[in-house]
Amino acid sequence: MLRVQPAKFSFKLRPCLFMALFIVVAGIATETDEGFSAATTDQALLSTSTLSTRERPVRLPNSTFPLAYYLHIVTNIHQGDLQFKGNITIDIEIKETTDEIVLHAKNLTNFVITAIDLDTNNMLTDLTYTLDKMRNFLIIHAQEYYQIFEVDKRYRLEILYDGKMNANHLGLYWLAYHNAENQVIYQAATQFEPTSARLAMPCYDEPAFKANISIRITHGRVYNAISNMPMQEVIHHNDSDLTTTVFHPTPPISTYLIAFVISNFGYISKRQGHVTQRVFTPTMSKNKGEQQLDFVVRTVAAIEEYLGVPYTLDKLDHVALNKNYGAAMENWGLITYREDFLLYSDNDLRQRFRDTVTIVHEIVHQWFGNLVSPEWWSYIWLNEGFATYLSHVIIDMLHPDFKALEFFIMDTAYRAYSYHKYSTRWHPMTHYVEKENEIANIFDLIGYQKAACVIKMFHHAFGSATFVRGIQIYLNKYQYAVANEMDLFQCLQQALWETEGKGGPKRWAPLLPDIMYSWTHSEQVPIIKVIRNYENNTITLTQHYRAPIAEKLWIPLNFASASDHNFSHTEVDYFMRPQQQETLDPLEMGIQLQADDWLIVNKKQTGFYHVLYDDENLRRIARALQENHLAIHEFNRADLFYCLQPLIDHNEIDSIDVIFELLSYLSREEELLVWNFVQATVELFEQSLDGTASHEHYKQFVRHLVKPIYLKYFPSIHEARQALTEKTGSEHTSRQNLLKMACLVDLTECLDYARQMAFDYIFQQIEFVTSKEDYYVMTGDVLCYGLKYISDEEFAHVLRVLETTNKDTMFFDDIVIGLRCTQNPVHIRQYLDIIIGVNASEYITFPMDSTLHVKRLSRSNGKSRPIIRQYLANNYKDMMKNVNFVDVFNTMAQYVPTQHLAQFRDFHKKVAEELKSSPTDYGFELLDVDSREIGKQIKMTESFLEKFGPDIHKWLLNNQSPVCTPPAALTSSAAAHKAKSSAANRFGSMLHLAGNLYRKFFSHKAISFSEKNK
Repeated sequence: MLRVQPAKFSFKLRPCLFMALFIVVAGIATETDEGFSAATTDQALLSTSTLSTRERPVRLPNSTFPLAYYLHIVTNIHQGDLQFKGNITIDIEIKETTDEIVLHAKNLTNFVITAIDLDTNNMLTDLTYTLDKMRNFLIIHAQEYYQIFEVDKRYRLEILYDGKMNANHLGLYWLAYHNAENQVIYQAATQFEPTSARLAMPCYDEPAFKANISIRITHGRVYNAISNMPMQEVIHHNDSDLTTTVFHPTPPISTYLIAFVISNFGYISKRQGHVTQRVFTPTMSKNKGEQQLDFVVRTVAAIEEYLGVPYTLDKLDHVALNKNYGAAMENWGLITYREDFLLYSDNDLRQRFRDTVTIVHEIVHQWFGNLVSPEWWSYIWLNEGFATYLSHVIIDMLHPDFKALEFFIMDTAYRAYSYHKYSTRWHPMTHYVEKENEIANIFDLIGYQKAACVIKMFHHAFGSATFVRGIQIYLNKYQYAVANEMDLFQCLQQALWETEGKGGPKRWAPLLPDIMYSWTHSEQVPIIKVIRNYENNTITLTQHYRAPIAEKLWIPLNFASASDHNFSHTEVDYFMRPQQQETLDPLEMGIQLQADDWLIVNKKQTGFYHVLYDDENLRRIARALQENHLAIHEFNRADLFYCLQPLIDHNEIDSIDVIFELLSYLSREEELLVWNFVQATVELFEQSLDGTASHEHYKQFVRHLVKPIYLKYFPSIHEARQALTEKTGSEHTSRQNLLKMACLVDLTECLDYARQMAFDYIFQQIEFVTSKEDYYVMTGDVLCYGLKYISDEEFAHVLRVLETTNKDTMFFDDIVIGLRCTQNPVHIRQYLDIIIGVNASEYITFPMDSTLHVKRLSRSNGKSRPIIRQYLANNYKDMMKNVNFVDVFNTMAQYVPTQHLAQFRDFHKKVAEELKSSPTDYGFELLDVDSREIGKQIKMTESFLEKFGPDIHKWLLNNQSPVCTPPAALTSSAAAHKAKSSAANRFGSMLHLAGNLYRKFFSHKAISFSEKNK
């Protein structure tokens, strides 16, 4: 039975009551068990025993559903007041008779709740509420708790509440900047994705609960408010300095996409078609967004044309904030950006490309995520995967000079293929999550990069026309609603049926949902082994996966051969079934493949899988590359080397000579993309051969290959400096990797360049990297190779600069990290004194950094490993005073060669005995002497050299390239002398420069290294 009393209700009149009720009425909460608190009113205190013992899921029940929200926020943020008041009215439909309405609310207080029956207009008089703080639930129910809300009834619920803005970029948060008069100007903005709308208003804070929302903001008259929709009216309050901005109602929208910004920003605007776009910035930056405004107008038009689905709102705002959660947020009709991701500078093309990708990504979301939202966060890849992939497609249409699709392969696809290196949280694209932290963590490499690669694969496999038609059906069918993965699959299947008549029947068409499902529920990257039978001209395909996961997928395959190498046709030729092995007859499939042809699978790297070939086919490909490498598409030339990485990494190659035959053609390769993927192979062999008789022969071989391409892109030291600051996208990254590769094998021109840049930076503090994004990688690499072969005197001067530098600065860290590459054994021991010696605290602020420096040194400098072991053996008793000792010891232990294990066991025994009497808490347990971690980092190298070392040496001797003299000799002193001599006519005596600059800049506070260590 319902307890009701007649009442009149009007949303337009409630704001008058709203302010009064905040003053007159407040719910007083009392704490109860299990994270609950129960409200009291002037009636009797409610007993919450039923609620506190009720088991509840983390997600909202489906018994009620919002039809519409009416939100009113009152704020004095213009005065720096971080408190705000809220009034939200929600029209609710009851789906199942229930004793409660459950909403989300977090960190909100002083609730005053009323409700009326919309059918009778009667007010419910016995309502109260309970807070479940563990689940962020606001539970509205009757005082005596009975089935008060009847199925099919509609209620209007009004909630008055208080809130406080936070500085954590979540919910309704505050931010500030200084104006031209150096005054602090406060603003307010929202960030609701994924689960933070509940911090600003009670609501159904799950994506499937879509409803219209009407928003009004009362704010300072000197400020303006913007929201998802255009402004409807502005109400001026004569009795105060406040103004109320009222906005048009939104279409049905998920709560995570609701947004508003309150500021004194100015804007510029432009209208094209039915859409007005505006760029909001602080008034002193108003004109900075003109180029961006032109670009976003073009972008919306390009997406509309590409998808054939119009942007459905009347406006789209872009707001530059000095604080934002991440780079940007795609709120429907109101995209917020961290300022440096919107207002890019033309002078930094690298940053401009990065920001262009961000802008287009957020605009693509206006369709994928906003127009059609995911049914639940398990399907976040429907948002992020499409936005990540299509942003590159659209940029390629608008800015072909950016080579966005090439960058996709180098950046997005590379990270997707390697996601296990970045994260231990392996999971499928569709992965059920429930708790807030789980939801936040699913916004990861899998939801963005891997999903983008899988989407790209099916875009090409189905054909562009079919795929675009499928997502057009999807967007139209589910607009203003939510969808799951099967909804998308069925729309793509419908498009396939529509276009089937044009291209003939496709036997796999009925299986399309199963095909795609196999990918969205897979955890690994497939490896397809291709073995040809050259006698009967068949192809045997094997699906191979890394342990412990064994999966079988539907693999879309396409083929190119010497007889038919049309790489532009990337539609699927054949779907390999989800089985371990399958043998194909090319003739039956209409594939042109002669017995003496080479064969390429996965044209233009469109499929998301690795391909491994038998040795004979690889040799044919190598010969083809030697004869005319342009016959094979550059994406596949790059893919050949990238696909070899799993084989080499896991020691699964059958013969080594074929790898070197593939590498041999590279002296004629001019595409940076290919070199970008060669770099990892070159580096792996260099590290594996370090210390062997083959090492110098190998470096000479690679110098011969890399010198032509290096001189093309780095023709002089001046142009080399420009090459890393004036390029964008894929070319910038490739040049960076090219530099690393050339210096790694001691190409003279590269070491000269790195040396000058390093000395300019250390002794004159001349920056050589303009992009913050590349700072750490580029600075570390240039300093590493610039300090690789320096004399004793030069090394001493670098240390003196280090001693007179504030150790809490990035400049100090750069030098310490750069010194890891020195090849001189004496320098390495001095370096160890700095990072882990008894006086290391004079150089290292945080003890944890000592371990990080040792790990960098061990990983990147093979010559350091025996020196580290000897250093520890000679100094371990003194070093035990350092809380980091055990961590350093365990790190060193991973690099113990098998031949030194017996000696290591003796040392381990001594250390273990000493540790028993040590009072220090080291935070780590000493590795067991028989642990698998002992020697872990070099066991693979030892196995590799045992298997292939003689063959590599023989091949290099038989195929030695013309001499390309390096500056590195067998001793570090000779190397330093030769390096300095070769560079002398370019930049003079670096030692003289170092001495002069040291005396000029640091003499007033210089303390010699030797004096500090007396």
